Amino acid sequence: MSRAPRRRTSKPGKRSSSAAVTVSVNGEDVPRRPAKKDIEKLFLKTLALVPASRRPDIPAAFLKKLAVDVIVVNDARIAQLNTAHMRHKGPTDVLSFPMGEIDPERRVFNLGEIVVSSETAKREAAERGLPFEEELSRYCVHGFLHLLGYDDDTRTQREEMFAIQEKALSSH
Repeated sequence: MSRAPRRRTSKPGKRSSSAAVTVSVNGEDVPRRPAKKDIEKLFLKTLALVPASRRPDIPAAFLKKLAVDVIVVNDARIAQLNTAHMRHKGPTDVLSFPMGEIDPERRVFNLGEIVVSSETAKREAAERGLPFEEELSRYCVHGFLHLLGYDDDTRTQREEMFAIQEKALSSH
């Protein structure tokens, strides 16, 4: 699971306990996409599990106006993106592209884009005996945590990130 380099362009703002996340879900030639409302709920649950000290700097006026774009693609497309942005060959499960900036057209704070592979999710779900939707949701949460600044480069980082990820998925 990979994350593109982070760009921070916002200034620190006052934090609030309530937030709203708007998700757009798009797909390229894929059989099934996650439901927008389900992913929004999952992202809000994930955000609530992230300590305030670990959240990106989001202007107070935009805490209830967060946006994430989820793009569901096939293995061929995610392999192209993986090569172009991460310099890794072959498909992966999820790529995250943090933005961390105000989007004046949508009037939201754009956390970034998450690209997930439906083919990888289908394959992994079958191998692990899980529902496809659960595996695809796992990729979305993992990507969302990358947008919030989490990394999984070391064992300690992975353990911290996966603990939040699995807790968020635990009653999904």
